[in-house]
Amino acid sequence: MASLFATVYDSLSFPNVLLVLLLLVLLHYLMVLYEFRNMPPGPRLTAIPVLGNVFSLDFKAEKLTDAFKSLKENYGRVFSLKMGSYKFVMASTPEAVKEMLVQRSADYAGRPQTHFFLEFTLGGKDIVFGNYGPAWKFHRKLFTTALRQYLSDIPLIERRVSTQAEKLVHFMEEQNGKPFDPADCLQRAVADVICGITFGEGYDTTNPDLNELLKLNVDLVANTDDAQLVTVLDNFAFAKYLPLKAYDRLLKPALEMYDIIRKFLKERKETFDPEDPVHDLISGLLHAKHKAERESNEMQAAFLSDDYFVNTIEDMFAAGYETTSTTMKWAIAFLVNSPKYQEDIQLELDEVLGGRNPGLEDRTNLPLIHATIMETLRVGNVAPLAVPHFTLTDTTLCGYRVPKDTIVFADTESVHLDPKCWENPTKFNPYHHIDENGKLITNQGNFYPFGAGRRVCAGEPLAKVELFLFLSWMLQKFTFIAEEDGRPPSLKGMYSGTQFPVPYKIRAIKRK
Repeated sequence: MASLFATVYDSLSFPNVLLVLLLLVLLHYLMVLYEFRNMPPGPRLTAIPVLGNVFSLDFKAEKLTDAFKSLKENYGRVFSLKMGSYKFVMASTPEAVKEMLVQRSADYAGRPQTHFFLEFTLGGKDIVFGNYGPAWKFHRKLFTTALRQYLSDIPLIERRVSTQAEKLVHFMEEQNGKPFDPADCLQRAVADVICGITFGEGYDTTNPDLNELLKLNVDLVANTDDAQLVTVLDNFAFAKYLPLKAYDRLLKPALEMYDIIRKFLKERKETFDPEDPVHDLISGLLHAKHKAERESNEMQAAFLSDDYFVNTIEDMFAAGYETTSTTMKWAIAFLVNSPKYQEDIQLELDEVLGGRNPGLEDRTNLPLIHATIMETLRVGNVAPLAVPHFTLTDTTLCGYRVPKDTIVFADTESVHLDPKCWENPTKFNPYHHIDENGKLITNQGNFYPFGAGRRVCAGEPLAKVELFLFLSWMLQKFTFIAEEDGRPPSLKGMYSGTQFPVPYKIRAIKRK
């Protein structure tokens, strides 16, 4: 053995070491070329061992979507690369996004179970980030059933949203035409609707715990720097062992939110009566658990542990208030920058409503409100890359091979701003969604603000109801104008899971 080590040591000359290193590098690139055979084009010779193509990203980009700009320019709008431990594909063309989200929805229905996702969801026990499987399908069905039951009670949903819309209008009246940032009042109005749906009648953010829950969610979303850093780091299995505080800064508020929800859940369990009807999301979950235990369904009972409950409730609260309130922030910013469209909307509201308040029965007669919501979602791109998908099987995309366990992003922002799909795509124009007869166009395709297919946003119906009522109430009562003449809100977006406008102030002028 000693002689063997001596022989090896004697052979460790610089030329021999260099030769071995060159052979290892060559072997690495041959493996990369084989691994990415027949996959979409992308940078192969810049794939560094362990790190992959991380240095092909633009780290100076302010938004995550812009970090891939040079790759799109060099390799086209459907490309692939190696990011740490994962193969990664970007789908940015209308054809690729449609194939991924709709035509091959089952193949792309997974979610990457990376370190942060697993920690954030207590082991993947949620609907938004949970991987596709029996537990996910069970909770998704439970959630959509409860939401459908709620939305079917038109007087109830209208009363709850309109109550908050009235409070929102009152707050804007109190500003007396002075400049103010609408972000907080919009977030609170939507959050109060979600509180009622989730926790029951009479619950809103005047409750100290629910107010703290809202604050924690707002702070988490506002942490753009850590969110973008973790999005990149999560592709590297070794990142969780590095002395980085970004993970902790994002996880700390999440765990605090779960503690608040557990407190409410414990209280409701203590007073739960299976004979009472379902009247909110928590009671719906408790009824499902009671039914599973009564029927001795061990699998379903396992899927209804407190961790699953907590995640589902937080999904409802966070996703329900964040995307809707952000869409309204974008809508106001766009309309202040485009006062002509605001005038058109108000003319339609006056003709249809007269002096009465808007209601859900007016939806079919107010196409311009719907078109404004759709255009806001298209240009604002609240979810420009949506949540990453994960291939559950070997599949294809635009004729290219996409193997199992590949992270795939649907770049819906590229589709929404594609000049081949939309005339003057970067310009806000609600008439993109109105036909020559003044009717709303709802089936254009190339429009994915809520995703599509098996992972389509479960809260889409509720979001549309809230957006319609809130915007109708506000625009009927007020004209929104710039904080100062010639200084309308910036239309620049900031990204942290969702894309939201740079904070701004406006004035709400009461209409006569």
